[in-house]
Amino acid sequence: MNKVVGIILAIMLGVMSLLIIAQVISRFFIHFPLTWSEELSRYLMVYIVFLGASLAMRHNKLISIELLPELLTGMKRKVLLCLVFIVSIVFFVILFKQGIDMLSRVKMQSSASLGISMAFPYAAIPIGAVLLTINSIAALLDQFIPKKEDAH
Repeated sequence: MNKVVGIILAIMLGVMSLLIIAQVISRFFIHFPLTWSEELSRYLMVYIVFLGASLAMRHNKLISIELLPELLTGMKRKVLLCLVFIVSIVFFVILFKQGIDMLSRVKMQSSASLGISMAFPYAAIPIGAVLLTINSIAALLDQFIPKKEDAH
């Protein structure tokens, strides 16, 4: 699943970059701004953040303060990390529920330039929350699976 998410992320980032370049060229050199490109780039960025956060969660690359875990060792460290993952999972479940509630409120609104339902951009919230939850559970389970270097 994360490989597919990574491919989708790469495509979205490429499309967003091309859209921004096209917007700059059309605005400053052709003097004909592409109004829809800025909006689409913004929505792509929102998806990139949520999808990227889920990948970062899986590989323990999210920004965090490591002071307390660095001071602890062994079982105390493992318990603290498990607690952090459990709190994160609870937060992501709440984020999912709130994201779904938000979708029902914005589905009748349409975006200014693209004219699409605002449910599409806002869908990044529950989609990201599901992926973050899945990857948090996987990272939590990793705490109980011995690593290859630990087995020696």
